[in-house]
Amino acid sequence: MKTLAITLVTIFISLTSSLGQTSKDSLFVFIGEKIEVKYTPEKSLSDTVIMGKDTVITVGISVDNRYRAKYKILQVINGSFRQDTITFFAYDHYGEPAFSKFKTVLLFVSPHKGELYHEKYQYFDLYLTADNKWASPYSRRYTNDYYKDKVTIRPEKIFFKEEVSSPTSHLSEDQRKTLFPKPYFDIKNGNAIAIYGNYVDDLVKLKKQTN
Repeated sequence: MKTLAITLVTIFISLTSSLGQTSKDSLFVFIGEKIEVKYTPEKSLSDTVIMGKDTVITVGISVDNRYRAKYKILQVINGSFRQDTITFFAYDHYGEPAFSKFKTVLLFVSPHKGELYHEKYQYFDLYLTADNKWASPYSRRYTNDYYKDKVTIRPEKIFFKEEVSSPTSHLSEDQRKTLFPKPYFDIKNGNAIAIYGNYVDDLVKLKKQTN
């Protein structure tokens, strides 16, 4: 018997094209506080299909890591949601979604077949400012040459309520300059301290312009 094995690998490169944004109004944008982000593997999608008398086609579908996230909704930015907590799925090729590392984030989710899905890799970590508004540090989206002619939003000086910083001692000099450029960050004592950033309204615009 001849056996023909065919493996179909499906990697969700962008939820914006495959699992979301059927219309502008379907996009739900909110400021959320993390409750739980848990790895939730999907059921096996492998199957064996017999075609003809002597041909067996084995179909295996491989997807990114799937996580179920639960967040408290602090503020709705776009769309509507009746509950004060939200649960959605997030797919990530590299493991636990990066947004889960932060307590408060600006998140983008879209509905698909009765479920909510995070728009892959789309988020901004948020921190309170001195005047009790939410803002995020200078975004790496500004450094992407592909979007430089499309971006009209500019970073501005932000006075965060508490210092927002990232360790840099493990980085080379070139890496520090690339990831934490001046004057947007101040490098002190092995940390990059955020000086510039954007408030939520501009972050939404920045996301749209670099999508």
